[in-house]
Amino acid sequence: MKKLVLGALLAVASSVGCGTSGGGDVTVDVSWSFTHFATNAPRSCPTGYGTANIVSQTTDDTTHLGAGAKIIDKFNCSDGGGTIVLPDNDTFLVWVEITSDSGGSLYAQTEETFVDTAGAVPPINVEIFDDAGFFFLEWDLVDARNRNAPLTCDQAGVAGASGAIDASATVAGGSRLFTDKFTCSDHFGTTDPILAGTYTVSVSATVNDIAVGTAPELTNRTIGAPNKLTDLGLVLIPIN
Repeated sequence: MKKLVLGALLAVASSVGCGTSGGGDVTVDVSWSFTHFATNAPRSCPTGYGTANIVSQTTDDTTHLGAGAKIIDKFNCSDGGGTIVLPDNDTFLVWVEITSDSGGSLYAQTEETFVDTAGAVPPINVEIFDDAGFFFLEWDLVDARNRNAPLTCDQAGVAGASGAIDASATVAGGSRLFTDKFTCSDHFGTTDPILAGTYTVSVSATVNDIAVGTAPELTNRTIGAPNKLTDLGLVLIPIN
């Protein structure tokens, strides 16, 4: 399970900087690699896409979604990694974009990593899959016995170590492929990588792996490649 968010896709237009950010004093090592998900075989930088941008964006303190100005540090894709410098005592989303040298064409964008520069930041390692992608989802809980009134995770009894939000995917009309677990109070999450294809997704609130509420199935949801992020939108989970 990866608790990464969709801030860059939700953020408003922002200013761009290049190189290290002014006044920053926290270094962050970021590396990237390419993988064929079906066989776990390594891949190299795609032809015609020789630039890797490490993008950092400040986050909103309440939502933890990207909301501030972007800092863009440019590297050669073939470098396989780079070091950036961020202002201390702030929070960021950090991700990698693989683009053409002109910047006019995007090959893939990685998932985003939440970074808190109040202390030392561990290295960030991201994989780019040429045949797989991810689902992103948000969720809220509602009281099925009270006209779907909003519920907190605590009110629904889904808080704590025993509670979770489970997202399961099956090949359309086929067998279950995975179940990702998320912390209820996060209210958003990104699945582990999924082979490109069409899926049915079921989202449940669980306590000790027993469902206490399940949202209507999301059918015909498509995962694209390379490394595409498919937004499932806001899922309302009725609690009985």
